Amino acid sequence: MDAFEAIKATFFQECDELLAELESKLMLLEQGQTDLETINAVFRAVHSVKGGAGAFGLEALVRFAHVFETLMDELRGGRKPCDAVTIKTLLRASDVLADHIQAAQGLAPPVDEERSAGLVQELELLTHGGEAPPAVEEEEEDDFGFTPMAFDAPLDDPALAVEATAADAAPAGQPGWRIVFKPHGRMYGSANEAGLLLREVGRLGPITVSVDEAALPTLDVLVAEDGYLTWTIDLVADVDEKAVREVFDFVEADCDLTITPLGGAPALVFEEEPPAVLPASDELDIAALLAKAAAGAAPETPAAAPAPAPAPQSVAPQSVTPEPAAPAPVAAQVSAPEPAPAPAAAPIPPAQVATPVAPAPVTIRVDLDRVDRLINVVGELVIQQAMLSQRVLESGLARSSGIALGMEDLELLTREIQDSVMAIRAQPVKSVFQRMPRLVREVADMVSKQVRLVTSGEDTEVDKTVVERLAEPITHMLRNAIDHGLETPEERIAAGKPAEGTVRLAALHRSGRIVIEIADDGRGINRERVKKIAVDKGLIAADAALTDEQIDNLIFLPGFSTAAVVSDISGRGVGMDVVRRSIQALGGRISISSVPGKGSTFTLSLPLTLAVLDGMVVTAADQTLIAPLPAIVESLTPQESDLHYVGGLDPVIRFRDRFLPLIDVALTMGFRETPMVPSEGVAVVVETEGGQQAALLFDAIQGQRQVVIKSLETNYRQVEGVAAATILGDGRVALILDVDVLVTDMRRKSPRSDFKLAS
Repeated sequence: MDAFEAIKATFFQECDELLAELESKLMLLEQGQTDLETINAVFRAVHSVKGGAGAFGLEALVRFAHVFETLMDELRGGRKPCDAVTIKTLLRASDVLADHIQAAQGLAPPVDEERSAGLVQELELLTHGGEAPPAVEEEEEDDFGFTPMAFDAPLDDPALAVEATAADAAPAGQPGWRIVFKPHGRMYGSANEAGLLLREVGRLGPITVSVDEAALPTLDVLVAEDGYLTWTIDLVADVDEKAVREVFDFVEADCDLTITPLGGAPALVFEEEPPAVLPASDELDIAALLAKAAAGAAPETPAAAPAPAPAPQSVAPQSVTPEPAAPAPVAAQVSAPEPAPAPAAAPIPPAQVATPVAPAPVTIRVDLDRVDRLINVVGELVIQQAMLSQRVLESGLARSSGIALGMEDLELLTREIQDSVMAIRAQPVKSVFQRMPRLVREVADMVSKQVRLVTSGEDTEVDKTVVERLAEPITHMLRNAIDHGLETPEERIAAGKPAEGTVRLAALHRSGRIVIEIADDGRGINRERVKKIAVDKGLIAADAALTDEQIDNLIFLPGFSTAAVVSDISGRGVGMDVVRRSIQALGGRISISSVPGKGSTFTLSLPLTLAVLDGMVVTAADQTLIAPLPAIVESLTPQESDLHYVGGLDPVIRFRDRFLPLIDVALTMGFRETPMVPSEGVAVVVETEGGQQAALLFDAIQGQRQVVIKSLETNYRQVEGVAAATILGDGRVALILDVDVLVTDMRRKSPRSDFKLAS
């Protein structure tokens, strides 16, 4: 990849981050948080996309972003209300903007012109108050109303020089700032305009503007893309320097900028100024500015109330003051007024001294393959450390020996390295959750339903591999919740519910795993209909006696569908079974809880990481197993007085004034054909993610260890009751138990004998 393509790839990576920020801020607007900072954040995201796209010549993206940005500029200036209709249009505009970025990246076909043009028209109508923008405004924006002028006098005639009058200078002692601004050519290449920046300064207060074109060459050597003009702006307003620099926030790296006090200027503080609204008629007229310059008078703009937009303070690049140069032969010349000496700044009162702001964390971009290789190497390091510890233990060395103590230090260091590397891969599920509002809007429009998405736990962290593979199952389940779960607005009103349905998407940590919940307040599962469809399709026998839980789980059978009509949303018979397989491939499980008339909740339970696990090493018959440590509550030795048998067969054990089922793991897994005497083993009390407790009976406990997870399904096949496998210090393979399956399912079944491991 050449340098240009590498920079372009970086731009698209930044676009992903900007789109995520755009989506989150638009969600805040939809929730009623229409403060200026939120609107500014949306504007900045769109402006940054437009600027980068302009640098790479992505014209379709620039055109759409420009219209989007213009409306946001009206909103942040207070000239347009941020009402519900506008917010809904902005949400759809963000979807189209994302499509344009995908198309520019080559990951999607070009955006449908009719769809994009229709939305552009809506944005323009909102921007211009229901009327199409006049052609003259567009012309003024493009060329600032410049009209070529012919002169009979020589080009170097001193009479053509236009000097600023004394009246234009700011009165001494008034608060204000002198801004000397010289754009570089790359500023224009990133779709920024000097005229718009001057207009923004004019919103802070009365300004006097002059332009120095001394560096402007003759037409035969002029480069249109370069920057030659230097603008001097005298701003008479009681605003701080931060508010002034904020105007040039996006172009500071692409210009020479100096800001000096005119006299009595306020000290730089970090307090937000109250926003003020500037009438549209008070905007800086660039055409009038140049016309006045040509006529021999420096232009002025009407006074305006200060309106600094609160935004994070940016660090200005080193300012460069333009050197005075001899006048070049041009058609007209406007000289900047001589800068008045700046008075000494007044001392800052103690109350105005700002608290130092903590610097933002420094981040770097690292190729994911490098992180994966690092994870694999550290995993092998953990295995080798376990093997060395095993060899030291077998050698009979005393625990106080130097080698044994060194191995303990190595174990601690290995664990620290493992935790640090895993933290690198940990990512919040926010990246997945932020894609879902758009999906919900699209599906809701397709089925003509009113849907509100509520998310929580977006900052819950999980392994990146898990995050990447969560998007597809969550997408399908949200589609089903909207299409099948929620009623139409008319049905909801008839049932005494609000017309707008609610879908909740939540993430949380529980028992060392991540749990994703997708819930709706819809009609719930119609169990009679589900069972009838399963019988009609031959999936179950007509006389099958099923519990409510078993009926609910019928929707996961291959080929099952409740849709009467095949559509783009669902109903092709390849849905929830694919979701279950995707979750199981991640070492997770899915469960359903439904109340007819109230709604349904789908719960996905997944491991936090696919790399390592803290576990307890136990023995069952002649096999060594790993019980996940987060699921273990307590271990104890069964006493005869605490043991009881239900129906004379199924053992239960008293645990803190409760009776828990006692599961002989070796018998259940098929490692042994006859049950062991409970008092000769060790009972480990475990708790499932649903809060159900049971006692697992093992022969012995060997100790606690951090193990590297290896997929059993990939290397062998899926085994019920087994989540994964690992390699022990002696080189043997040990199975990692799936506690939830053992407790909820396998204790109901007869002992198995179809799976055994060779000793």
